[in-house]
This record gives sequence, structure tokens and C-alpha cells, in this order.
Amino acid sequence: MKKVSIRSIFVAPKGKLLVSVDLSQAESWIVAYASGDQNMIYSLNYSDIHTDTGAALFDPDNYCQHKWRKNLDESRSCNLCGYTLDKTGRYIGKRFNHASGYRMKPPRAAQVINKDSDKPPFVTVTLSESKLYQGRWHIRYPNVSKVWWPDIEYRLNRDGRKLTTCYGRTRQFFQKWGEELFKEATAFEPQSTVADHFNGAIHPQLGIPGGLLLVYTKLIKGYDDRRIINQSHDSCIVEVPDKEARDVGIEMQSILRRPIVINGVEFTIPVDGEIGERWGELEPLKVA
Repeated sequence: MKKVSIRSIFVAPKGKLLVSVDLSQAESWIVAYASGDQNMIYSLNYSDIHTDTGAALFDPDNYCQHKWRKNLDESRSCNLCGYTLDKTGRYIGKRFNHASGYRMKPPRAAQVINKDSDKPPFVTVTLSESKLYQGRWHIRYPNVSKVWWPDIEYRLNRDGRKLTTCYGRTRQFFQKWGEELFKEATAFEPQSTVADHFNGAIHPQLGIPGGLLLVYTKLIKGYDDRRIINQSHDSCIVEVPDKEARDVGIEMQSILRRPIVINGVEFTIPVDGEIGERWGELEPLKVA
């Protein structure tokens, strides 16, 4: 029996198209600049971070600053050193990028990955592999555990278990001092910052409006035939007349593509766009 994506059942009304925009690898960008990790910053700006991570996990003695090309079988090959990483290796790199930055232990990382082993690319990892990969992850991105995590604990102790993000959002934590507190505090900064950045909070050092708030004000409000139909953390979908959809999508990407400052460094999180009639079958939206 052929499996069909649940998203494919959501179809735009006649004469309209769906436009989806999202911040690309947004939380990884926040982790990179909060920690000041140069390997992570390089991968995000000039390479593909999930492929770089996968290569570091499976070929840790290769110190090439890879320039990847995507092959027909979805593997990636480096134009500089010739190393090839298959799609399974990239997938494992992606999963450990999501787990390791937030202090997830190897047993839990293995459990999370194996829970999804019935879905493509049908990957499982053993506990010993999880320990090995996580150790190599921290060698690849040392500032995360050696600089950023200690700084979080220092600020929690200094400020009475409070953390404040670059957007000025402060959270008070009430857990007892220890591992669970540190995990929750570590996840708070990237997740909260991405949500505020996407929704339209104004950074105090930049004063630049944007985000979903400006998208709504400029492109949706006042139009009877346009509406926002979905929002999820760092993405949204709008429904607009088909003749206007591409222009609206490009304008949405422009509005969402605005700078942010963390630790005195300014950077811009990339924005991806898709367009089409059916949510599960959207195609990339690119500027001509």
C-alpha cells in the first residue's frame, strides 16, 4: 500500500495557491553564535551543517573544509577531498545536531533515533554508536559544551536562576539545581529566540521590524482573499490568489530575512520558501 503524506490532503481552494516560508536551521544558528563555535558558524554560512556533522562523525580524521555537491542518489560528495557521505550519514548528523547541543545523553539520543526507525531512511543506532557519535560531535563543535553551557550555568547562578535572551525575554526557572535545570535552560535560549525573531519582536540593538507581524500587517491585513492558515514556531503558510502568490512569497521571504545580534555579532538566518496547490507537494520558491 502506498503511503501518502497527511499534508497532501490540504489543498488550496480553486484559484489560490499555498505559500510556505520558514527560517532555515534556525536554532542551529542561535546555538552557533551563542557559543561562538567557529566550526558551526562556518558550516552554516559556507557549507551544509548536517553533512559536515555526518562527515565528522564517520570520518573524524578528515579536516577538509568541505564543499559539498548533491548526487542523484542523495549522497553528498566533497569537491575538495572527494569524500562521499550517503544520505543515512547526513541523517545521523542531523539528528545529533538536534540532540547534542541541548545536552541530550547518548542513551536518550539512541532512543529518539530508533523510535523513528520505521520511517525513511530507516536508521537505527546502538548505544555504543550513540556514545561514539556524540563524543565526536563535541570534538567537532567544542565551544558548545566548553563555553556556552558553562556560561548558561554561570548566568543562572548569578541572576537567581533567570536567563534573558537577546530579545530581552526573561525566564525564571524553578527546578532544583542540576542536570534537568541545565537542560531546560539550554533549550530555552535558542527556542525562545527563534520564536521571537520569527513572530516579529524588535531586537533592541537593531530596531528593525519584521517577522510574521509585519507579514500580516503589510501583506495580509486588508485583503479579503489572503489569509494565514498555519503557523508553527519558525514557519507559516499563507493562502493567496494564484496570480499574486509568487510575488507575495518573495516579499514574505524578504520581510523574514532580517539580521539579529548575539554576543555582539550580527548575522542573518536564511529563509526558505515553497509554493503550490497541495501542502505535501509544494515546490521551492526562488527569486528569478
